[in-house]
Amino acid sequence: MLKLLIYSVFITITIPAISVFAETNSIPTYKAVYDIRYKGTLVGESEITLVEGQTHGSYIYASKSNTKGLLRLIAPKELLEKSEFSYNNNLIKPTRYTLENNSRLGDDSYSVDFNWEKKIAITTVSDQTTESMLVPGTLDRGTLQVAVMLEMQKSAPLTHTIRDDDGIRTYDYSSSGQETIETPLGLIQAEKLIRQREGYSRQTIFWLAKDFQHLPVRMEQLRNNEPGAVLEIRSIEWLTPKE
Repeated sequence: MLKLLIYSVFITITIPAISVFAETNSIPTYKAVYDIRYKGTLVGESEITLVEGQTHGSYIYASKSNTKGLLRLIAPKELLEKSEFSYNNNLIKPTRYTLENNSRLGDDSYSVDFNWEKKIAITTVSDQTTESMLVPGTLDRGTLQVAVMLEMQKSAPLTHTIRDDDGIRTYDYSSSGQETIETPLGLIQAEKLIRQREGYSRQTIFWLAKDFQHLPVRMEQLRNNEPGAVLEIRSIEWLTPKE
């Protein structure tokens, strides 16, 4: 159960807080901090940033997560996640994704390099490299969140496919309407969005606030309808001025 909690908290529902202006073909940069709770207890925090890369239209999303209390004994090191990608002509293209997760429960670290010219994805796990076909529209864990934010400017997303260490994953999204939720930043009106893979019992629920430019202000995981880890936004700093 503890291993599942660590993995669920810091991989499956660590969601980057991103606001996107599709009209200007650019993505505002930011720094957001989330409290991570399990059964009402504060167990850690996640700091997520989005900054511009060195070339025009390139970006780097990074998350850094830490545990507290007894969980610190299991995961003494920070969990680091980074997604490098380009955004041009309203098209997202991941270039490299890395995950560093070296807890005492095992090493779940891996990387994926996206070669769009050759249309292959190169996945490296424990120094073992595999190549697979890369189809248009494939994302990674970080750029998945960017795509969702883009689509929320107009309507709720429907389906997205990502490449990770296990291969291809396809996620379906559905909207469950508007709700007012309580967060460390106060009461916020947000749209409830549900993500699920076909044939799996695990769901991830996001509350995306229009007043925060569709920033995820709360995230929760359910497995067999049982609540799991919860992320709540504690602070947001826009590095690019909002429109």
